[in-house]
Amino acid sequence: MRSLLRLRPYVAKYRSSFLIGIFFVLLTNVFTLLSPLVLKRAIDELRAGALTHSLVTYAGVIVTLATIQGIFRYGMRKVMIGASREIEYDLRNDLFSHIESLSLPFFERRNTGDLMARATNDLNAVRMFIGPAIMYIANTFFTVVIGVSLMMSIDWKLTLLAMIPFPLLSLAVNYLGSRLHTLYSRIQEQYSSITTHVQENISGIRVVKAFVREREEIRRFGILNREFIQRNMHMVRLWG
Repeated sequence: MRSLLRLRPYVAKYRSSFLIGIFFVLLTNVFTLLSPLVLKRAIDELRAGALTHSLVTYAGVIVTLATIQGIFRYGMRKVMIGASREIEYDLRNDLFSHIESLSLPFFERRNTGDLMARATNDLNAVRMFIGPAIMYIANTFFTVVIGVSLMMSIDWKLTLLAMIPFPLLSLAVNYLGSRLHTLYSRIQEQYSSITTHVQENISGIRVVKAFVREREEIRRFGILNREFIQRNMHMVRLWG
């Protein structure tokens, strides 16, 4: 969590974009959850013998709500993911400037592939957290708050029964989150190994050619790549 606090200056720079994006998330959920209420009234009137004209009106209202919801959903994605892209741009520039200012002993202790992984995959992971992750967290929060409020207004007893699995769901999410974090770290480590192997072969291609090491290096790369795929598949299975 302390590491995430370092992102605060970058997020603060685009504070207005995130506030607008979260407002769009709220409006998206409001119009999304209004549709079931309209559908409920339409079904009630249908059971009461409503005319076809009334049903067409309700259908038009639902289509209108869906259209408005789609517009706000597009807006929230454009604003929040766009802001995360700008933050990624700033982070990448600052990271490169920082790397350029480091002393030679630092580069003697670090693999080039590891630095490349941090400048590519790691920064992309940070962007995913700042943009899509915050957007989905806000979306889930508003969906639960507004949805549960509407459910309570309709039937509070049935709502409480429906919420019984929530504590177990929270425990499952917490467990899966920690497991996914561990697996993602292992994937990043393997990606760093692949990048290091490729960089060393390209920079030392004359040595590889001189000692006829092409097949051996291809074999080693295949092993690294296969391990990378297996770690990704393990995470995908857990995610599924």
